[in-house]
Amino acid sequence: MNEIIQCLSAFVGCLGFTFIFRIHKNIKFACVGSIVGTLGWVIYLATQFLDNIFIQSFIAMLCVALIAEMMARHYKAPATIFIIIGCFPLVPGSGIYYTMLYAVQGLNNLFAESFLSTIGISISIALAILISSTTLQVYKIIKTKNYAKIE
Repeated sequence: MNEIIQCLSAFVGCLGFTFIFRIHKNIKFACVGSIVGTLGWVIYLATQFLDNIFIQSFIAMLCVALIAEMMARHYKAPATIFIIIGCFPLVPGSGIYYTMLYAVQGLNNLFAESFLSTIGISISIALAILISSTTLQVYKIIKTKNYAKIE
């Protein structure tokens, strides 16, 4: 039951961020982006057996980025719309908060541990986006057999 509430919260949270980025004007993009974010959270929860938050974040964000790229092609829209909205459930917000809290309180050991964990998750997320985007660009070049055009 807890996982269902988390997934519904992920959807509502993503939908809320569409208002900040003014994506709500196109409700189809807002809903699809929120569903992509929810799927990312479902994948994150499904990979809990790995017991490694960095790998969980990487796998979930890789799936989010790939699905976002597919949705961008389908709807003829920028993939950034779906990636930005889809990544919000995976962003280590509590890690950032506690890192700053420990830094302000002068708890150096807790600060270092929280900082390294937060940076690791952030790198996992960024690496997943980089790999998916690059892979799809290489696939597109190979598919069109336009090897001379490397952007």
